[in-house]
Amino acid sequence: MKKEKIDYELTLKLRKMTALSGGDLFGVASPQPLSAAPAGFRPQDIMPGCKAVIVVGKRLSDATVETTPSRMFDTLYFAVNGFIDQLILRITDTLVREGYQAVGVGPHSLDGKQLRGDISQKHAAVAAGLGRFGLQSLVLTPQFGPRQRWGTVITDAPMKLDTPVEENLCQPEKCDQICLKSCPAKVFSPREAEGITDPNLLPGGLWYYVNIDRLACSAYRAERKKELGWVTEGGHACAICLKVCPVGRRS
Repeated sequence: MKKEKIDYELTLKLRKMTALSGGDLFGVASPQPLSAAPAGFRPQDIMPGCKAVIVVGKRLSDATVETTPSRMFDTLYFAVNGFIDQLILRITDTLVREGYQAVGVGPHSLDGKQLRGDISQKHAAVAAGLGRFGLQSLVLTPQFGPRQRWGTVITDAPMKLDTPVEENLCQPEKCDQICLKSCPAKVFSPREAEGITDPNLLPGGLWYYVNIDRLACSAYRAERKKELGWVTEGGHACAICLKVCPVGRRS
């Protein structure tokens, strides 16, 4: 079978577009390592025959992160999500004009009942070589630690794929697992290996992290939002595990 030619020019064009638009991170993941996700939440479920998952990231202001939980952080969080929505729209439009199929998956594209993204932005970012998981399940990047938001575009374009980074950025022996110990809702618990079918989810694997009670986390944030007098729909109202992480260069 003839090997398909990689479109290096298109890959570079989208990388430059992301940077010129104000995006901070860009990578391209193979759909293959994401195929271990639950049925219905894989790139291949959204676009059969997809060849690449483009991942873009936008940093969160360090000074604003330091205020969390706060309305300022809430405002930044939603503003960055809106920026990413517009950025993946531009990427999607460009791919379509080039004759390819493309589906954008924004930061708020998720199943609200399961609290699960339509694909995992975090797993895609790791597969695209942009960072590695921390214990608290946030992706840590060398540039910003866990302080960024993600968006993805699934496409059948033959993009140049990036490879995952090998070095783990999370060093819990140095920070004494501060992200887990600082959680006010105590939603983290050790992960057992029994029953895990994806070898990437084991210690030393591509995306190892501890168990998170997502429902308890969501419930805590909803109650905290009321206490803080939130006026916006939604709202994060916590992000302590993001705030305390020492990884990344702060400015």
